[in-house]
Amino acid sequence: MTTVTEALRLAAQYQQAHDLAKAEHVYRQILQTQPRQPNALCGLGVLASQQGQYQVAEKLMTTALQIQPNFAQAWLNLGNLHQVQGRLAEALEAYQQVIALNPNAVAAYNNLGYTLQLKGEWEQAIAYYQKACSLQPNNIEINVNLANALHHQGKLSPEQQIHYAAINHDLGVARKKAGDLQTAITYFRQAIALQPNLALAHYNLGAALKASGKIAAAISSYQTALELNSKDENADNALINQALNTLNRLQQNQSSKIPTSNRLKVGFVCQPFVMTSFPNPADSIGILTYELVKILADQFKITVYAAGQQSSQMNLEGVNYQYIPVSQDQSFLKSFEKLPFKNLQSPRFNHRFYYLGYALRIAQNLRKQQFDLVHIHNCSQFVPIIRALNPQIKIVLHMHCEWLHQLDYKTTERRMRQVDLVITPSDYITEAARQRFPQFSERIKTLANGVDLEKFVDSSLGYLNKKSAAKSPAKQLLYVGRICPEKGSHILLEAFHKVLEKEPETQLTLVGPMGVIPYEYLVALSEDAKIKDLAVFHQGENWKVCLRNAFEKLNQIREDTVTLTGCLPPTKLPPYYQNADLFIFPSVCQEAFGMPVAEAMVAGVPVIVSDGGGLPELVENGKSGLVVERGNSDALAEAILKLLADETLRKSMGSSGHKRAVERFSFEKIAGDLQQHYYQLCGPVEPQSNLTTLSKGFPQAA
Repeated sequence: MTTVTEALRLAAQYQQAHDLAKAEHVYRQILQTQPRQPNALCGLGVLASQQGQYQVAEKLMTTALQIQPNFAQAWLNLGNLHQVQGRLAEALEAYQQVIALNPNAVAAYNNLGYTLQLKGEWEQAIAYYQKACSLQPNNIEINVNLANALHHQGKLSPEQQIHYAAINHDLGVARKKAGDLQTAITYFRQAIALQPNLALAHYNLGAALKASGKIAAAISSYQTALELNSKDENADNALINQALNTLNRLQQNQSSKIPTSNRLKVGFVCQPFVMTSFPNPADSIGILTYELVKILADQFKITVYAAGQQSSQMNLEGVNYQYIPVSQDQSFLKSFEKLPFKNLQSPRFNHRFYYLGYALRIAQNLRKQQFDLVHIHNCSQFVPIIRALNPQIKIVLHMHCEWLHQLDYKTTERRMRQVDLVITPSDYITEAARQRFPQFSERIKTLANGVDLEKFVDSSLGYLNKKSAAKSPAKQLLYVGRICPEKGSHILLEAFHKVLEKEPETQLTLVGPMGVIPYEYLVALSEDAKIKDLAVFHQGENWKVCLRNAFEKLNQIREDTVTLTGCLPPTKLPPYYQNADLFIFPSVCQEAFGMPVAEAMVAGVPVIVSDGGGLPELVENGKSGLVVERGNSDALAEAILKLLADETLRKSMGSSGHKRAVERFSFEKIAGDLQQHYYQLCGPVEPQSNLTTLSKGFPQAA
């Protein structure tokens, strides 16, 4: 354990990041060694208050004050607790205690003002807000509170109302991103009070209400936003309509909700060679699974199977996650990899022994629990094992790559016979599989990947983003994905060198891990000449040498032209999209889908992609972006320069791409389509009658 001061600082950081479990763990560790540590007691009290455990919170805070009566922060937190409970007189007393201990306590004056505002004592509230402002003139939240109070008294000009409505709105956006939904709702409502025609505020209020489980109120807010949309250029028709469609589906599911005992049992099988961790998966298939099952849990009883270090399970948002240990499989594979495999169409990863133990344990669990349907990601070798132990189960094989039309025909055909439905993310993969297996064409369907719309859309007005006003005039190019030859990273760097010769201020950011995927996963399987040419990069250090030479060449024009971020967690990606002028995805391989492209389109960024695989299905060439020849750095450079020179075209393509992506790639739409596939396989289930409205609970913040 570190020092108490360091531990308290760490716990506070966890609290600010809304990682309440870790913060609580640190506080309890402190109290194990110092049971009367007032800061730790007070910190636990705040956590309890944030989770609605008001009696526990009050006991912890009063205990801290008994130990240290002059503990100003504890008095302030106690005042906040009383305020959220509506015990306003006691809140006022606590805040006065803080001021007595510290006459310059800005937060106490601000909170006093808000408490008096709640009591309807507006003149006194304004006086305290003004005092807080005099102590901290640049505090945005205090200035907003003062402005809201002055507006209530009719003392704000129309121009000031518009200004403070925007600030209220953006504070609401910031609080919502931080997970403080209750405060976000308050800010959005204050924005609407100041500027009733601000459609974006109604939209974001609807999003916060939806996240709070207040479906009817959310629908009302979205409908108002739609009605006001023609008067507000900041509003987004596509997003509003998609949100309403989502809520209508939720209501429909509620009215036809199936009792838990009658729901179809569905198992999702993740790839065992990826250690996916829920609820924060970092891999694309893990993210897709997590987002889909959250939505499908309203209608199905779902278990997700994933590789783990040891056997464990947990329940999150109505979904059971079961981790299957794979250490024995991995030990076996070390010996298995030494065996010679001369047939490139029958690589080790497609063999029936590949993670056999993982597959057997899942198959046994499916049988024991009598599952109705299993949804397998990529690993077709699991199909015969699961079928052998579960003769009646419906099997969905979800292929995210080209393996169906690349791997050994006889082996794949035997497995396909035992599958009830094959899903692929693009028509390119679907049609290739149908051509190879025409006898199974009816059971091979396209289901696009999904995107979290709210995550990638910048729904603020920019008042709190000071950087946006001082944004560098240099155009920002962005790539997100593995930095490897298959994704055309070397082609992008060659093209960027040509761009710099004409636009030397342009900057490029590469987001993603650097490395080469195993040769047998792609290059060895492909008959595509452009992909076979990539074999040279799988020899020795050739790929590293290629990148090093490319960066040195770029630095000769200007240093620091390229930024490498490395691998970032998904939560860190949205700002990169939102700050980009162009998104580029020059893949040399035949992409099955191209998730980063869909994310960029949702964010409203014009995109340039290669003409491989499913990428042209995402991007309408000339309308929502540009499609160029794979592996052609000249064509790529020309496309980049064309869009850099035409701001009007960039905006038009960004807007068109955004609308297309919102309508096609939302997780809600994809989950709805998948739900229909399940019911077509398993048949309808009788709904439950006389349902009450579904409401997902969220802890209230203090």
